[in-house]
Amino acid sequence: MTLLPRLQRGWTTAIGDRPGSFSISLYALDGSIAELNAGAHHYAASTIKVAVLAALLRARATGLLAWDDTSEVHARFTGVVGDRFDLAAEDDQDPATWASLGSPVAWSVLAERMITVSSNIATDLIVERIGITAVQDFLVEADLAADLQFQRLIGDTAAQRAGHTNTVTADGLARLLVGLATDRWLPTSDSSTAVEILSRQEYRDGIGAGLPSGTWLASKSGWVPGVRHDVALVRPPSAAPYALAICTTSPVPDAEAVALIAELSRITYQEWCA
Repeated sequence: MTLLPRLQRGWTTAIGDRPGSFSISLYALDGSIAELNAGAHHYAASTIKVAVLAALLRARATGLLAWDDTSEVHARFTGVVGDRFDLAAEDDQDPATWASLGSPVAWSVLAERMITVSSNIATDLIVERIGITAVQDFLVEADLAADLQFQRLIGDTAAQRAGHTNTVTADGLARLLVGLATDRWLPTSDSSTAVEILSRQEYRDGIGAGLPSGTWLASKSGWVPGVRHDVALVRPPSAAPYALAICTTSPVPDAEAVALIAELSRITYQEWCA
């Protein structure tokens, strides 16, 4: 039995009869290997922050901003339908940036926190600086706009009520990481910066938990009630690297969704390295 049917059989067995939508996309750095419902759209949660990181690095590469330039930290933003809204520290997981309200923080630091601790306030500060259209333009140029849609800031509930949302597919997330790993859209130094930041991810309870201890990965997870995703670039010590994206939209408890992602990752790694 070849890799593709073995993987799909293993994935399907692991998912079982759980209710909801489950999507998986596996890529080698030179192309797609296997997928399961990989084109289904899911609410993005924080996985869309990888696209924001790429757009920020594109802005750096074109001279729009310098990495050590700063932004004064604030929590009030203008939404896409014109309403002002405030983020709340209790809905975020970045106490360091929230402790800097009113003070300047470098873009390099905000980028790090947006990814490694999934900071919402850092994300909105970055998007405020480069513009939502910069993220959208990057996705169009990368041929990812059909799979990754970024239409509003984090916490912009008025825009969400008006129908503006952020969505992803597992296929789009996996292709985004492959492109960053292979310098497809950014200069090598900027692609390397993106991958290095992703490799310092602090939330590793999804794909990372399914890998043998010490396995290198660069990843970004995302979660809201009923949604749990993870996407990672994995470099096994004795096999070729791969990108894996897993998206789950399901009423199962969050801990169960996290454990499922870890199990799907374990199956993938085992088959990949066999």
